[in-house]
Amino acid sequence: MAHLFIVSRQQPDLYSYLLREFSEEADVRIVLDRRYGERRQPRERRRGSDNDDRRLNERRAQTDINSRLATLGYAFVRIS
Repeated sequence: MAHLFIVSRQQPDLYSYLLREFSEEADVRIVLDRRYGERRQPRERRRGSDNDDRRLNERRAQTDINSRLATLGYAFVRIS
């Protein structure tokens, strides 16, 4: 299992600190958040599509990451 820290662009000191602290850990990756806003354009949802359910789950996870970035300055994610 790998681990990922996504660090807010407003936290360059935290980013540097985490890079130093986890430099020896092969399963930990530190990245600086590069997003500049929502990429998807809003549109009407189609009902009953399995694809829509998958996208909703992805959006919930992304909202959680966005919330952590805004409040903590970073988000920690386990990647299986």
